[in-house]
Amino acid sequence: MHSQSKTSCLMQHRADASKLLDAKDIAQDSPFSDEQRQCIREYASSIDADIPGFARQLAHRKFGGAGAPAANDSVILGAGFGTTATRSLFTFAAQLGRRVHHWLSAADPPEFWTQLNGLVSKKHPDGAAGCFKAVNAINFSAALAGGHDMLLDTPLAEHFLDFYAVSPNSKVVLTTRRATDWVKSRMQFDRTLPVPLHSPCGMSLEEIGFDVAVRLYEAHERLVRCIVPAAKLTEINVFETPVNVPALIDFFGWPQPEFAPLYPRIGGEDSRYDEENFLICVTGQIRRLELKTKVERLFLPLAQAGYTVLVALVLDVRSDSKYINRPAGELHGNYTVTDGNFTTLQQAAEMFPKSIYLIGDPFLPHDYPPDERYVQGLFEAFPEKGQQRAADRAKSHMRQWEALDRCAQLPWPSAKYTMRLRDDDAIMQPYVLPPKLEENTLYAPECNPCYGLNDKFALAVGQGTAEAYFRLPLQTVRWDFERLQQKLQPLLHRSPEQVLATVLSMHGIAVRLLNASGLPILPAKNMRKGGETYLCYYAGSDGYRNCMSEEITDHLISEGFQIEQPPDYPWHSFPEFYCEKEAQRFLLQP
Repeated sequence: MHSQSKTSCLMQHRADASKLLDAKDIAQDSPFSDEQRQCIREYASSIDADIPGFARQLAHRKFGGAGAPAANDSVILGAGFGTTATRSLFTFAAQLGRRVHHWLSAADPPEFWTQLNGLVSKKHPDGAAGCFKAVNAINFSAALAGGHDMLLDTPLAEHFLDFYAVSPNSKVVLTTRRATDWVKSRMQFDRTLPVPLHSPCGMSLEEIGFDVAVRLYEAHERLVRCIVPAAKLTEINVFETPVNVPALIDFFGWPQPEFAPLYPRIGGEDSRYDEENFLICVTGQIRRLELKTKVERLFLPLAQAGYTVLVALVLDVRSDSKYINRPAGELHGNYTVTDGNFTTLQQAAEMFPKSIYLIGDPFLPHDYPPDERYVQGLFEAFPEKGQQRAADRAKSHMRQWEALDRCAQLPWPSAKYTMRLRDDDAIMQPYVLPPKLEENTLYAPECNPCYGLNDKFALAVGQGTAEAYFRLPLQTVRWDFERLQQKLQPLLHRSPEQVLATVLSMHGIAVRLLNASGLPILPAKNMRKGGETYLCYYAGSDGYRNCMSEEITDHLISEGFQIEQPPDYPWHSFPEFYCEKEAQRFLLQP
């Protein structure tokens, strides 16, 4: 009986609240239709049941503020709150070359966003009435003047009606997740964040209960689904459903790329602190990607150590791209080099644990022409290999530096540690971050410097150091080669390792070297013998043998086996490759 009485009172309260907002009260000069105004009335009524007086307050809102409705539909609006994987959508659009506003996009003009964010997150000195008056004075059309293709994240959801009022023809993407999961995640991270409410005016989650927050969140999503025409709305729930990338690109009206990126899997509120983030960019080619040891001995150990691990695979996915060193088909004793386990980024993604965040970026180089003086230097170092070999090497080096630059272009979260790996790097034992690392310093292998600095691995401490490592080589060889050439001329050899060392020195980047015991990494190859494929570790030069600690050598001798050397190799006492005993279980048989 008590329950029935309570329900009756609630229904009466909602009916009374609905009367407070009739058609003439809601956005009289907005482009909203009568049906859309009814959506707003129903939304206000449902909220008023939990926050009495909200409907009356909303009646004082002028949606769009001082802005005016735009005629075009060029901007896509994000209607989802933060912590619904808005960063994943932000990254995806950025990978496709789109300009996106997000809470973390620092390049945006600050005035409009700073003012609105303040009204969303802070109490107004004159209370809700003062806040609503201030919001009504904001020109929401200013958000459309920044040349963005998409607007996402806070304060978009908190003021969705305002943005939609000034861009009523826009397509809308609602990033969503289960309401209870959203509230739990949001409250665990920061209970002072705004409530999931239109025009929250500084009201925070800590002021309401869990169940109320769930109802507010669900009411917002009902409002979006009610007010936006079905043909203009799409929903993304990465927590429960895989994203159909081609269909999403078609919905946005963007051209389909030859190779689309993976839809990213990136953390939100749990990856904002630099100290907790560990970023890893893997560059090279999909066909020679070694992933098993990276996952088992690097990504997972770092995650288990408490880091939020985000990996970017910046890999050339073309089937006809060529690489120079130890290519597929090359013979080594009884073994033949073969392509690896993957031909697509999606295949690689299936090997990633859910605890590791992932960006899959299909790298298609622009193939910027190298300076002819660099090509000539490569030829003079090894004239017996011919001019064409020198030209091919120079092209390969330019692609390598361009891939590094692509790592810097990705919209990463900020991080203290950033690592670069090559596609074929194999991690020989579980990785432990070296102790007492210095701030703003780049760490590289001491071994195999090739007259410069080993460029197969790098660990950058500090975001500025990572930016320098990724961007400076390409920038220097393209725009500052004259000064680089002056540094290179006195040297006897030309190599990408030499260029890297010179470029970093020119710009004053602090570099420290790690010995083999602190850096258990060797290049790997997939080798074919007797119809089986084995993962093999390259050790066919003095430089790479110096990369092997005694512990690693003992392990390989006891657990692996050696490839017999071709007769023309001068170092007969050393194996060229160490191969694992067990054949690889391939997703794709070569």
